[in-house]
Amino acid sequence: MRVLFISILLACTSLTAEAKLYKWVDENGNVQYSDKIPPTAVKKSHEQLDKHGLVVEKKERAKTPEEIAEEQRVRKLQLETQRRLEKQRAKDRVLLSTYRSEDDIILARDGKLATYDAQIRITYNNIDRLKDRLAYQKKRAASLERQGKLIPRQLQVSIDNTRREINQNYASILRQEHGKKKIRESYAMDLKRFRELSKLKEENRPRAVESPANTRDETLVKTVLRCEKQAECDKLWKKAKNFVRKHATTPVYVDADHIFITQPPRNDKDLSLTLSRLKSKNSPGEIIFLDIQCKKEVATDTWCTRKDALELRNNFRPMLLKKEASQ
Repeated sequence: MRVLFISILLACTSLTAEAKLYKWVDENGNVQYSDKIPPTAVKKSHEQLDKHGLVVEKKERAKTPEEIAEEQRVRKLQLETQRRLEKQRAKDRVLLSTYRSEDDIILARDGKLATYDAQIRITYNNIDRLKDRLAYQKKRAASLERQGKLIPRQLQVSIDNTRREINQNYASILRQEHGKKKIRESYAMDLKRFRELSKLKEENRPRAVESPANTRDETLVKTVLRCEKQAECDKLWKKAKNFVRKHATTPVYVDADHIFITQPPRNDKDLSLTLSRLKSKNSPGEIIFLDIQCKKEVATDTWCTRKDALELRNNFRPMLLKKEASQ
């Protein structure tokens, strides 16, 4: 019936081989055909048909400024996530190339702590020496006072300088102790990360990821969650991580305060998920962004367009907000 209608329309409009026929849906939801498309339908989704009524060109509707702006924001989020991932992987490569075992990390830490301890011992020796000097200076001053003599200005300046040096040395010790604390924290993180990486199989080690291309994907905006208050953001972050643990098919690779990553996909069925918790530059609060990756078919692929990945993108925000509202 449709082909007959188009054939009659083509005959009535006396289309030549080069003539065009357009098909679109009007404001009332009715399908329209014409050899000229009205201005009101140009920016909407429409199709161009050939003389046989077959689609030769299909144009999607023009995106609104708001949709374009949202896509640009999402692309920035994805690039930021990519930068964080590459930074983490670079750190991992340095860690694995620097240390062969946990003992190497502990020895390196203890070596740096020993350097601090040696400097602290030297500083304490200086303090003891300065205290002896101060005791001698005060003894001289007390002797002069007992004799009823004035304390020479130079002696008083020396006493003041010695006190100041003692305080400076104590401040130095506090700085060195703070340095020791930072060393312990830093090597504790390295040790923890080294143990995590040691558990990974060789085939699951992180691989380099191509930089995202400027390709549009409307479904990406569905994986952005915005929150304003710290407590709200913390709850959503926790639920988002649970979502990733449930739906990712690869093991967790990075679990940090502001980024949560599962390992790259190993086969055609794998889904690798990455969460980023970012500060919002244009509004108060934070942004939680989910990126979904599957095994690339070609090197230029930027994100996964598989059906199961699209379903996850569609379900991410509704599932988290629904669970949040139910509490």
